[in-house]
Amino acid sequence: MSGLLRRLVTVNVVVLLVMLVVLLLLPTYVSNRALLSVLAIANCYVMFAASWDVLSGFTGQVNFGHAAFIGGGGFVVGLLSKYQEGVPALGQLASATVGAALLGVLIGVPCLRLKGPYLALATLSAASALLQLSFVFKAQTGGEEGISGVTRLTESGLGGIGEGLTRLFMGAAFYDGLRPLAQSTYVNYYVTLVVMALVLLGLLRLGYGRRGLVLRSIQQDELAAEAAGVPVVRYKLGAFVLSGALAGLAGGLLVQVRGSVGIDLLFIDLSLLIIIIAAVGGVGTIIGPAIAAYVVMLLQLFYLDKVRFFQENPELKLGAFSLFVIVLLIVQPRGLLPPVMKRLNAPAARRNALTLAAVSAAGAGQASTTSSDVEPATGTDTEPAARG
Repeated sequence: MSGLLRRLVTVNVVVLLVMLVVLLLLPTYVSNRALLSVLAIANCYVMFAASWDVLSGFTGQVNFGHAAFIGGGGFVVGLLSKYQEGVPALGQLASATVGAALLGVLIGVPCLRLKGPYLALATLSAASALLQLSFVFKAQTGGEEGISGVTRLTESGLGGIGEGLTRLFMGAAFYDGLRPLAQSTYVNYYVTLVVMALVLLGLLRLGYGRRGLVLRSIQQDELAAEAAGVPVVRYKLGAFVLSGALAGLAGGLLVQVRGSVGIDLLFIDLSLLIIIIAAVGGVGTIIGPAIAAYVVMLLQLFYLDKVRFFQENPELKLGAFSLFVIVLLIVQPRGLLPPVMKRLNAPAARRNALTLAAVSAAGAGQASTTSSDVEPATGTDTEPAARG
């Protein structure tokens, strides 16, 4: 356990805690509610990217259809809001999580034997199938228009957490003086932040614990892991289910923030955006995609919209963003976080190397001393045996 704590505290949890402290205090210094709304959406995208990373980054099962889990969870919340008005928002989120987990089983079981591009195409086909089903059952899902009037976070028990944190950091008088729409902005921000923090802490505990090492061993050499007694099928299916469940939770949360659900949550564009975010942050690190989600979403939804050139030419915004991602991946092909982690871990790595060198030198010295104390062998002892 102490070894696990040392691995966690050195980089990942420290980075996460610093990020959370900054985000908790940010509304006290930033009065731009549009920025807070974008950050609430970014909190959901952090969970999207982290849930994708626990499957593809740890086990190497490349998922090109992650939108299936996100949209599946989102539509569960939308359909419950439309047809089961008595279900509270928290119950809707739980249903979205369970529904996406079951979808992970349905997709994961037939895909367990697939690898590489075949697995990517299979997961992509699953997302496309769900998109087509949304049109087949247009009367229920709303088709291109989607479902509006979804139960919002302010109407759930989680909304009380957001209200309490707003009163704590901003003051009760400040919160009471806001209009309902402005109050919902702060509630959405803090609720998504709390859920995101819990998800990331859980994934870090998993990823850098014993099970995380097993998942990485499957990625490195599946046959060797199976020969060592690792139940590879069970771990791969478990990664599928966990990834789907967390994506469904985040998808349902995003729908409750937006107040509506649409087919955009099933588009391949969303799946590709999640993969881009993970690649920018650093695949297999959990915290890297989380940081990259904020960078990407703030660029896409906030800062680029303020540039006059993109205001006059909005069609070029996607091209400029794509160019930025390409240049970044050329400069840092492993993503943003791995080089930083390597630099931060450099002192510990040097200490470990020096310790290993000292132990090796001491062992070599002891071996030479032992060999010098032993009488060298001569041919006289073996001479009788040779004659016999």
